[in-house]
Amino acid sequence: MPIEEYDDCWLRYDAVADEDRLASYRTRCANVYASTGAPELGAVRDELRRGIEGLLGREPHLWQHPPRSADGFLAVGTPGEMEVVADSVDVDAVEALDDGGFHLRSVEWEGADCVVVTASTDRGLVYGTFHLLRHMALGRPIDDLDVSEEPTNAERIVNHWDNPFRRSVERGYAGQSIFDWERLPDLRERYFDYARLLASVGINGIVVNNVNTQIPDREGANEAMGELAGWQLLESRHLEKLTGLASAFRRYGIRTYLSVNFGAPEKVGGLDTSDPNDERVAEWWAAKADEVYDLVPDFGGFLVKADSEGQPGPYNYDADHVDGANVLARALEPYGGRVWWRAFVYGSHEDRAVQQYDTFEPLDSEFHDNVTVQVKNGPIDFQPREPVSPVFGQMPDTGLGLELQITGEYTGQHVHACYHVPMWKEVLEFDTDPDGHGRKVKELFTEEGTGLAGVGGPGEDPNWTGHYLAQANLYGYGRLAWDPDLETATITDEWVRQTFGGDPAVVETVTDILHDTWPAVIGYSTGGLGLMHMMYNGSARLENHYDPGPEEWPGYHGATEDGIGKDRNSNGNGYAQQYPDALAEMYDDPETCPRELLLFFHHLPWEHELDDGRTVVQTLYDNCYAGVEEAERLRERWRTLEGKVDDERHRHVAERFDEQVLQAGRWADALSEFFHDYSCVPDDEGRVPLDE
Repeated sequence: MPIEEYDDCWLRYDAVADEDRLASYRTRCANVYASTGAPELGAVRDELRRGIEGLLGREPHLWQHPPRSADGFLAVGTPGEMEVVADSVDVDAVEALDDGGFHLRSVEWEGADCVVVTASTDRGLVYGTFHLLRHMALGRPIDDLDVSEEPTNAERIVNHWDNPFRRSVERGYAGQSIFDWERLPDLRERYFDYARLLASVGINGIVVNNVNTQIPDREGANEAMGELAGWQLLESRHLEKLTGLASAFRRYGIRTYLSVNFGAPEKVGGLDTSDPNDERVAEWWAAKADEVYDLVPDFGGFLVKADSEGQPGPYNYDADHVDGANVLARALEPYGGRVWWRAFVYGSHEDRAVQQYDTFEPLDSEFHDNVTVQVKNGPIDFQPREPVSPVFGQMPDTGLGLELQITGEYTGQHVHACYHVPMWKEVLEFDTDPDGHGRKVKELFTEEGTGLAGVGGPGEDPNWTGHYLAQANLYGYGRLAWDPDLETATITDEWVRQTFGGDPAVVETVTDILHDTWPAVIGYSTGGLGLMHMMYNGSARLENHYDPGPEEWPGYHGATEDGIGKDRNSNGNGYAQQYPDALAEMYDDPETCPRELLLFFHHLPWEHELDDGRTVVQTLYDNCYAGVEEAERLRERWRTLEGKVDDERHRHVAERFDEQVLQAGRWADALSEFFHDYSCVPDDEGRVPLDE
């Protein structure tokens, strides 16, 4: 692959092989009558050219009027723009669709076999077009289409962790940032192709810079990494650069957001305070909002990380998070902008798990309507498996956003294959109150002002994500954000077939590999009983989070000579009691606590016997090495695809699996040796490496 080229991911549009299906597609889609009246409609026409040419082997003929000489055609437009659409659909039903919703229908119009793609908004036409092309790429019939879809979640955002002036990505493992701020607002073709990938799965918002707008000065880290930081994007001289990106994403119905530093009134505005209750600060934020919206009228809003990991916040001024969020919300309100206020706040509690609920639940109902409190799926920090945050379901009068990790910070950093969709489904299907008083997590984000935020974006690597299989996480996030009721198997099948083709052996093998990666990673990197933070943190100058280092985190795993685990129960710090009664009772008792979270909630003796007769320590040994064995099995499964997958992707993934197997062994040995050092209990299978 030449260096200036990059992968098409799931938008490959391989030629249709089935002759009958191809004939049907050509009848209804070789001729296209599409609207032209908005930026999004230019994107629609471009995608139809690309997609239909790939699928049908010929570029479609684009018409400004319905073609009367053709046996059929594809019509894309709103009922108000096109007679063929208005004649073919229930106009009232289409106009009632939510923003982004679309309707696809096969019809006969004046003797021609047609497919109609329509919507109430131009953004809906983009999503409807991608849905039709996905339908065709999967080889599905279009002779009897009658599909209406609306996004379940109004807001479906990707949070980049890109450091704009260094072009590095703090939480991404695919090379430099794709955003070249030195050359903006000039545009690269890659921006449009990235927008295509996002729009194809229904993403409607993007935060283009790192939530960590001020990197803490860890022994000169700021000096080593450069003086410029993300907070400077709010300076007038840099805001114009945002206009280029906003125009590229606008064509695909995607609104642009900025991550901002809470201390910007001082850092950018020259004030002597950033106190949210100071009228000068409120006026500064309002003036800055005016400036941003003058440049980008459809600007989405601000993402804020405050009072966490060295970032300034309202606590600096004896204010609370309502004060902090609402001063920004008032500035954005005249423009319909939104503040996404992260709940990842810790530092005043010995155990960070406790702090989010204690901080935010008492503030329920006090945030402005245009504030979304963005909460990570678990209380720690994107660990391979965590309990669902107790904040969900217990702030009914506050707009909440679910923050999920697309990138693989603690799941192998895109060296290891780890498919996150099963993890996310576990979170989304979680019942926040099994007594029947609450709702599942997935039901909390259907109202205006709520939604999903996925952390981590692609980079400059030709495959976008650093690991070809990691593309499935970006695809899966978008599909679940659009419709959280989709099954894992459905999402996986879509991605595999669009990415690797329809060979049954390839589809089955890649599907099985993806579905088994997460359990393998949980096994060798945690021991599978709910332990957290078993990784090496790194030096003061550079975090690692990749190698094993459980000895660094005694406050999280609680290992002592007498046992392991953390008492987050009624006998400990009371974290379990933050949940509604039914969940609190379940977690509080080691006999009813789910095994996969047992040591998260309980400190247990090493030789405490579990329900299968094995001890805690033996189960940890077994799970670690079972994870290694599974990684080895997945590597062998991938190797069977040689000759069935193109050489470039087969070699890349095979070499990544070689590294994953080696690293899995290192993790299992390091963790098991750590468990043995504390417990002095030998492994029944003799696998633990011991110092002579």
